[in-house]
Amino acid sequence: MTSIARRQFGAVALGAGLAASGRAQAQAWPSRPVAVVVPWPPGGSTDILARGASRYYGDRFGQSFVVDNRSGANGNIGAAAVARATPDGATLMITTNGPITNNTLLYRSMPFNPVTDLTPIALLAELPAVMVARSQMPYRTVQELITYAKANPRKVNCGTPPLGSVAHLAVELLQHRAGIQLNVVPYRGSAPLTNDLLAGSVDMALDLVTTYLPHIQQGTVRALGVTTAAPIQQLPGVPTVQSQGVPDYQATGFISILGPANLPVEIVEKLNAASNAWLALDETKSILPPLGLTPLGGTPADLTRRMASEVALWRPIIQSAGIAIE
Repeated sequence: MTSIARRQFGAVALGAGLAASGRAQAQAWPSRPVAVVVPWPPGGSTDILARGASRYYGDRFGQSFVVDNRSGANGNIGAAAVARATPDGATLMITTNGPITNNTLLYRSMPFNPVTDLTPIALLAELPAVMVARSQMPYRTVQELITYAKANPRKVNCGTPPLGSVAHLAVELLQHRAGIQLNVVPYRGSAPLTNDLLAGSVDMALDLVTTYLPHIQQGTVRALGVTTAAPIQQLPGVPTVQSQGVPDYQATGFISILGPANLPVEIVEKLNAASNAWLALDETKSILPPLGLTPLGGTPADLTRRMASEVALWRPIIQSAGIAIE
């Protein structure tokens, strides 16, 4: 055998050995505790979902799945840590779409690339939002709001959660699609926004369903429409914004599970099957709606397509509104 042939044979053997090692590692997974990074503080809907899913993964795979809250920079800190992790299945992430879609459009500089530095595993849940108004306002539907806003440009004070949040972008999308001009007031969080809405400092608001569900039920605010493509279980009888004359209007967040880039396909397949099985449980179907979540599921390819479609949806809206975060 020539020296060139020996080198070629050695390279082939090395590649085969590495592939076999990767397959063996994936088949043995998980052989140690798995960290499930949640790039948000404890206590929110994403954190609660992640803890429920992690308990199920632990029972299914016979290993501990431990939630690790790493918040900051609108999710970028935790997501960047996962992007840098070794792709052995010991580090995963459950997150809303912020750090894997919207942040790429909002931030001038990102510490990672969601497309090349992460492995999509499964869609877990959707985060519907609702548009509400003070009960004293003269509009009872989205179409009435649009008519009023066209006659009174920039006179309707509309509160939203922080700049660049899905709810904030949903208001920008409404202005864009309906051809209206609101006075948009971003708040630092949902609590101060809700207080000001109830006090009459703002006329209307848009936020996640859980924020306003009790106030809608008590009649202190009026639900104008939900931002989903179809009506939702939590608010029966409340029509969608899209069905009220705003074409192609859909603005929701989503929660998904991902891992570092180059996560072995065997691990991805195991986690995807486990995620879909957990979402199919009656218990899961009963606990997610009160959190303002709608179960999703699907394949890794479904998550990849959802990420791409979100970027395509929000790019022109963010550019048109001139929204940027340093």
